[in-house]
Amino acid sequence: MARDGQIPLYASVYEGNQVDAKRFPDSLTAIRQRLEQLVGQIEDLTLVYDKGNNSKANQALVDALPVHYVASLVPTQHADLMAIPTHAYTPLGPGSFAGRPVYRCRCTLWGAERTLVLYISPTLRRGQIRSLHQQLTKRLEALQQWQQTLAKPHSGPRSAASARQRIAALQAGQYLQQVLKVTYHPRRKGANRLEWAIDQEALDYLETDVFGKRLLMTDQHAWSSEEIILAYQGQSNAEAAFRQLKDVAHLTVRPQYHWTDQKVRVHTFICLLAYLLCRLIERECRALGYHGSLSQLLELLGSIRLALLVQPSGTRGGHPRCTWMLEESALEARRLFYHLVPQQPPFVYTSIVSATP
Repeated sequence: MARDGQIPLYASVYEGNQVDAKRFPDSLTAIRQRLEQLVGQIEDLTLVYDKGNNSKANQALVDALPVHYVASLVPTQHADLMAIPTHAYTPLGPGSFAGRPVYRCRCTLWGAERTLVLYISPTLRRGQIRSLHQQLTKRLEALQQWQQTLAKPHSGPRSAASARQRIAALQAGQYLQQVLKVTYHPRRKGANRLEWAIDQEALDYLETDVFGKRLLMTDQHAWSSEEIILAYQGQSNAEAAFRQLKDVAHLTVRPQYHWTDQKVRVHTFICLLAYLLCRLIERECRALGYHGSLSQLLELLGSIRLALLVQPSGTRGGHPRCTWMLEESALEARRLFYHLVPQQPPFVYTSIVSATP
């Protein structure tokens, strides 16, 4: 979709068990053909995609296209870059991300020169910290329960190997093994056999130098770091479109009572066509200063109703006079309505028609 107005430009329905990265080559070809049909020359366009679609092979396909790109990289695949300490980052100047720490460099990656931007996302950092602490809380509760069990006579793992397996299960999960240290002493008795501790130094390191980092790459070398970050965060518009298509009040794709691929595709096409039309309406309304969501806009416009007034003709045997009139509604709704509906009324708004009561 286009960043301006979230207007969908291309859509494809495919089997849900396909991995995004493997689907990407086919999608990329279709997207290119679609964009060429819409705008002709695509040299000035910039594609934005996340790390779930990216790989060395997929990036080579993008490099072969006459377009620019801004993409996210998988952090675990570039440990050397993610290991750059946060004190080496430089705060951005005035703008949308004023003060946000950023590290920028230009290097050869996957056989091509690329601009890399590492930055700290406060939202991502808070989410990662919250997730780790939630996992730690669950593991500590499980350790306490295990310790209580060990306090009972003739209880505990049958061997040191089974104890190690249980400890490995408790430490399973990203970063847990670095932070949660658990020791089982088979020669001790009772609850003293189990010990654990939180490695505060490792926890502090994760929270200050690991969490919140995002790694972007682009060939838009002349763009500022802020422009690159803004372009990447523009993909949230696509995510918002998927959330809109799950809104049970408006434009939801589900439920769909179909069992064949052909009918599922037709059903989805109709839903996406409705979504496209609504986005075009929203774009017109935003030009008038509307700032609400699409669902709120549909609710507002849905409050506009037509009334058919039937009046006697005034003559004996004459046909009644029928007049279409707008009911009273919110001023904002009427303002948008008069802009969206042409001055020349369509036939349904005929002011006077002959009809039988």
